[in-house]
Amino acid sequence: MGAGPAGCAAAYYLARRGVDVVVLERATFPRSKVCGDGVAPRAVRALHDMGLEQELEQAGYRRIRAFRVVGSWGEAVKAGIRRRNCTPDYAYVVPRSHLDDMLVAAVRRRGARVIEGVRAQGTLTQTCGSRLGVTALKADGSTFVVKARVVVAADGSRGSFSRSFLPRGALTPNVIALRAYMAGVEEVDDALHFFLDKPLLPGYGWIFPGGRHGAPANVGVGMPVPALRRRKMGLRDVFSWFLGPESVAAAHLARARIIDPPQAFPLQLRYVRGRRRVGPILTVGDAANLINPLSGEGIAYALESGRIAADAIMHAFVSGPDVLSSYERRIDKAFAVDYLEGYALRRILSIPWVNGGVVRLLSRDERLAMGAMGILTNTIPPGRLLQPSLWTAMLSPSRLRATLHRVRPAGG
Repeated sequence: MGAGPAGCAAAYYLARRGVDVVVLERATFPRSKVCGDGVAPRAVRALHDMGLEQELEQAGYRRIRAFRVVGSWGEAVKAGIRRRNCTPDYAYVVPRSHLDDMLVAAVRRRGARVIEGVRAQGTLTQTCGSRLGVTALKADGSTFVVKARVVVAADGSRGSFSRSFLPRGALTPNVIALRAYMAGVEEVDDALHFFLDKPLLPGYGWIFPGGRHGAPANVGVGMPVPALRRRKMGLRDVFSWFLGPESVAAAHLARARIIDPPQAFPLQLRYVRGRRRVGPILTVGDAANLINPLSGEGIAYALESGRIAADAIMHAFVSGPDVLSSYERRIDKAFAVDYLEGYALRRILSIPWVNGGVVRLLSRDERLAMGAMGILTNTIPPGRLLQPSLWTAMLSPSRLRATLHRVRPAGG
């Protein structure tokens, strides 16, 4: 259900193994999808495993090899991405209209059927056999039923299908993000930029360069819903401030202009609130609350959870439907610790003097900075921060003295 990265990954790996797969998608392709468009190294690896990275390069998308973080003190750290295991040392920026279209084409090449322009309405157990019947609504108001042994729900954070069977509140968004495409953004072409301005905390702002030559930049902000309510302000007001002269991003945006109206999208970053299985229905990607709480990145986890779901389904076809319960355990094993550690780290970095001091420390040590970018790109577990040797290096007397002594902002 849903032909985004999570649904397509599940369909791809099932169809590749000869399973009869039907994907129901309410939109028609190519279709626009509101997103930050960042394809982080883990997502690049997943696309490579599906044979799709070469298509990105043939389409002219360039590799982006650095991340830059500007802290609450206005200082910046910029570092390359460290190659880790099979994860590459680069990212891409790809509009979802192109990325999802490419994924759908790959799924169809594998033999899966993708039915566009239909809305999945619910499930019902058939009287004969153990198959499920998924009712799909066409644009003309007519319906049809797709029978399946297992259903994969990949309809995102606001999917009406998943909401029909998940516990109340499981998909209630706790973060709202807004992005716009902008031309004329200056000096951002070589890195993905994150901004921790004090007025944006506990959220952040970003500027991602256009993925191809001449393409507009993706500029946006994201904030927790409770923070917006406490401040009694709307996200568009926050975005307007971010584009203004008081933001630390001002130097990049002084001559920029919006070429596509800002659009908002909800995110559910509470991993523990997620429900990954209800009987023979598996949720994947955003529908399973698989969005990194530190970076807000979801494409990698969508692709990875789709593949994990396909593996669990194939195992169940061999050993029986009860084996589907292993899917939740596999998801927890793959993501739970990193997500919970990431949530704790986000809370800590929401303190202005903490992130300001951390950025200043990192700007003076390239090795530490690359490690920090590994955490931001989700290729190094946040738990690495608990290693005593790391804190011994970071809090050495000489480094602390240098940190407390204000100097001209570095990394900019």
